[in-house]
Amino acid sequence: MSYAPAFKVVANDKDITAAIVERFVELRLTDETGFQSDTLEITLTDTDEANPVKIPPRGAELQLWIGYNGTLVPKGLFVCNEVEITGWPGKMCLRANAAPYEGTPKGKLDFQSQKSRSWPAGTKIGAMVAQMAKEHGMTAATSPELQSVPLPHIDQSDESDINLLIRLAKKYDAIAKPAGGKLIFAKRGNAKTVSGAELPTISISKSGQTRYSMIVSTRDSAGTVVAFYRDNRAAARHQVSIGTGDPVKRLRMGFKNQAMAIAAVKAEQAKRARGEFKLTVDMPGRPDMTAETNLTMDSTWRDGVAGDWLVTRVEHAIDSAGYRCIVDAEKPNSDADVEEATDGEIADVVRPK
Repeated sequence: MSYAPAFKVVANDKDITAAIVERFVELRLTDETGFQSDTLEITLTDTDEANPVKIPPRGAELQLWIGYNGTLVPKGLFVCNEVEITGWPGKMCLRANAAPYEGTPKGKLDFQSQKSRSWPAGTKIGAMVAQMAKEHGMTAATSPELQSVPLPHIDQSDESDINLLIRLAKKYDAIAKPAGGKLIFAKRGNAKTVSGAELPTISISKSGQTRYSMIVSTRDSAGTVVAFYRDNRAAARHQVSIGTGDPVKRLRMGFKNQAMAIAAVKAEQAKRARGEFKLTVDMPGRPDMTAETNLTMDSTWRDGVAGDWLVTRVEHAIDSAGYRCIVDAEKPNSDADVEEATDGEIADVVRPK
C-alpha cells in the first residue's frame, strides 16, 4: 500500500482544503518546545493574473490536520498574521502563528499588548496563567507540578503577558507559549502532556530513508548547581546544591526561601544536563511527532545514538517530494536529589572563579 500525504485546512470554520490543493506548492509546520510560538507556512502558486489568489483577512484562524490517505491528525489552531507575494513565477506564502499577535474575528486578543499591574506575593503560577488566558480569549493549561508554585511580588511594568511568562519560564525551566488555542505553562523535559499524562513513545529504526547527526558537547555539562536562600528568622544564609563535580554553576540571585532555591537549582541542572547531547533526524513524515514527545532510537542504531531522547523541535514538510519530518532532540530529564549544605561546606562546593 502506498502512502499519499494529506492535509486539511479550515479557516474561520470554513474548509478551504480544496482551494489550497488546487494551487498547492508546500506546507511547513514547525512545532517547538520552550518559548517559540508554533508556526505554519502554506505556499501557493499565483501565476493566473486573471484569477489571483485572494489575500486572506487579517487575523484569520486556521485549523490544521495532516497525515496520509485521509487519516489525519489535528495539529492545532494558528492565526494568520503575514502574507508574502513574490514573482516571477508568482507565489503567495501564508504565515500563521499559534500566538495571536493581533485580534482575531473570533475573539482572541493580541499578545503583544503591554500592561502595567502588580501580582501580589503568594500568587500561584496556575492562577496567573488562568487570568492571562481568560484575558486573551484562550484556555489555560498549566502542568500539575507548577500549578501551585507561589510567586514573589511581581511588578508587570509596560510588559506584555507573554514576556512576563517567558521570564518566569526561564526560572522554572518551563515552556511558556500559546498553542492550539491554549496558553501553556508546562515543565520542560518530562515528556508529559500539560495535564501530567505521559506522552507516547515513538520508536525509530535505522533505514535508508533516515539521516541523522548527533553532537556531544561538554561546554555546558551539568556539573554542580548551587543556590542560596535567606532564613530571616534565624538571620542566616543557607545553600542548596544539585549534581556533582565540575563545572560549578552558582546562581547569582538570592532566593527568599528554600522552596524557591530548590526549584531554581533543579531547573538549571536539568537544562544543562539536556544540553550535553543533541540529535537531529531527517525522516519520513510522522503526523504524531510533536515537541516534548519521547523518541526511542532502537538497537539498530550505533552506540551513542541508540536510546531514549526528547523531541525539542519538529518541522513537518509536505511538498511535491512527499512528506518528511526534521526532528531535533536532546536527552530527557533525569531524577536527582537536592542537597542542603551547612555553611562550613559552602567553600568546598562553591569554588571561586
